[in-house]
Amino acid sequence: MDLGLLLISLHGYWQQVASTTIAASQLGRDDMAGDWTEAENSAIVDDYLAMLALECAGISYNKTEHRNALIQAMGGTRTPGSIERKHQNISSVMLQLGLPYIKGYKPLPNIQDALRLEVRRRLEADPGWFAQLQPQQQSPAEARFAAALRQVAVPEMPSEPHGRKVDYGLLQVESKRVGDRGEEFVFNFEKATLEREGRADLAADVLWVAREIGDGAGYDIRSFSLDGRHRYIEVKATKLGALTPFYITSAELDFARRHHREYAIYRVFDIDGDAPEFYVLEGDLDTLLAVEPVTYRARPA
Repeated sequence: MDLGLLLISLHGYWQQVASTTIAASQLGRDDMAGDWTEAENSAIVDDYLAMLALECAGISYNKTEHRNALIQAMGGTRTPGSIERKHQNISSVMLQLGLPYIKGYKPLPNIQDALRLEVRRRLEADPGWFAQLQPQQQSPAEARFAAALRQVAVPEMPSEPHGRKVDYGLLQVESKRVGDRGEEFVFNFEKATLEREGRADLAADVLWVAREIGDGAGYDIRSFSLDGRHRYIEVKATKLGALTPFYITSAELDFARRHHREYAIYRVFDIDGDAPEFYVLEGDLDTLLAVEPVTYRARPA
């Protein structure tokens, strides 16, 4: 589906939602009435996806205006806080599906099963969403790699429900450009950090292994601690947010286990934004990562 047509369609739907008052008998009586109804879930998922499509296309919008219009459309039966929490619930569903979520709506667990099913129903009805819900704007940050990258604390991951779920992340494998760009960010960041700390001698020997030697080493960048010890850095880059899961190979896990004192994963996120950030996982990955098999190597039996 063409992004322009998608946005026009969503905009038309949103105008209809904003101008139509839905009877309280259809959408629930109030926040104390219990679970959201099917009509409420449908309306708020439409609202969320409309905002997310605009955000991914780099088009500004006003969250408060969307929220207030949605409350009006629901006949005033839901409070602003209830709407905000439900948007955060949808962010959690999007995260579980390996898809982007709206910035500012931090994923919130305790999701109603009906809401999860509604999100999946909307996405499965139109597979074009998987391609459209990706950041479209490009950042001018290539010329300022080290200055653009900022380290943050490891984010607290929301809990996920047990049980089988569809892994939509496999349907939108991130391009080699994203991986290469993340590695270049980290390569320049490491060199600049060592130079700033007075170790220009070490900075000169930082090696972009994935580019100079090739993939398969189990890490992407060989850098140094300030005392001269090697640091083996695996870069995991994404155009999406900090909470987005990443893929790690058995070779990478094996190398990390054998070199856990020198190994680190740099998780770079918002790679196409104006201010990409990263957090670091270093130490015993078996205690730092929650790993689940999502793909297998197969051959005829």
